[in-house]
Amino acid sequence: MGYIKHDAVIVTTAEWRDGGLPDIDAFRRSLPEGFRPLVVGPIKAPLNGYVSYAFLPDGSKEYWEDSDLGDVFRAQFVGQFTALSDNVVAVSFGGDYRTEFEKPAAWYPDDDLPAVES
Repeated sequence: MGYIKHDAVIVTTAEWRDGGLPDIDAFRRSLPEGFRPLVVGPIKAPLNGYVSYAFLPDGSKEYWEDSDLGDVFRAQFVGQFTALSDNVVAVSFGGDYRTEFEKPAAWYPDDDLPAVES
C-alpha cells in the first residue's frame, strides 16, 4: 500500500528569453518511454509572447521506485528553466494528499518545502 499524491510542474516563460527556449523535445526523448507523454509543451499563449510547459503527475504512489524516478525527472525538467524570465511552480494535490490537506500545495521549486495551507 502506498500514499497517493499527484506532483506536477508548470512553467511559463517568454519566447524571447535569453539563450532561447530549452530543447524540451530532446529532454523528452531522454526520458524512459513511459514518462515521455507527461512532458507537455511548448504551448504558445495567444498574447505577449509567453510559452508554457508542464511535467504532469506520473501516477505512482509515493516512495515507490517509479515515484522517486518521477521526482528526479521533474527536477531535471525544472533545471531546463534557469533564465530570469522563467516562472516555475510545483504543485501537489489529490489522492491521499487531499484527505490530509484541505487545499493543494504550490511552491517555487527552489524552495525547500511546499507551503501547505490547511
